[in-house]
Amino acid sequence: MTSGLENIKNRILESAKEDAAAIVRAAMDEKNKKLQAAREEAGRISFEMLEEAKGEAEIRYEEKMGAIRTELKRQLLTKREEIIENAWGEALEELKRYTGTPGYRAGLVELIASTAQRVEGDSIRVDASSADLDAILSMKGEIQEALGGKKKLIIGEPLDCIGGVEVSDADRKVVLDRTYEARIRRLKPELRSELARILTGGLG
Repeated sequence: MTSGLENIKNRILESAKEDAAAIVRAAMDEKNKKLQAAREEAGRISFEMLEEAKGEAEIRYEEKMGAIRTELKRQLLTKREEIIENAWGEALEELKRYTGTPGYRAGLVELIASTAQRVEGDSIRVDASSADLDAILSMKGEIQEALGGKKKLIIGEPLDCIGGVEVSDADRKVVLDRTYEARIRRLKPELRSELARILTGGLG
């Protein structure tokens, strides 16, 4: 299950990077057009004004360059959120498809067993989607064996999630969220940072 999620994560990053690169190329074209217009205006002002006024024309040119860079960075960072939301939607759709595969169901056993090691006590409770609870119930013996007979498995309540599980102690005082939504959500800060670097790196 981990490798499947990791592959999806990598595809999200690559897809988002491709979208970001396309936006940067378009923004650079726009930037170059605006800077060329600013240069031409600065040159015209310098030609038309007296020699001592050339410095003012150059200052106006630099001010325009700064304003153009600032505005483009603002626009690109707004686009970043759009890219992230699109990537998020695509990831959830792909995860929905993945939860129907044999590899996913087999991975549930490993996920539960590995997460259970971090829960103290002689019992663990597992909450998951309705479909996954049915699968967990059918694999209860296999899961119990993976737990090494050290912990009793308690089947919990249905969760509104695509896949993955919540593993807790019997009283749910300690809950480890291993649902897909939580794991993909933790990817967002990494995605934001990477896209900010891509989107604004060429506009310095």
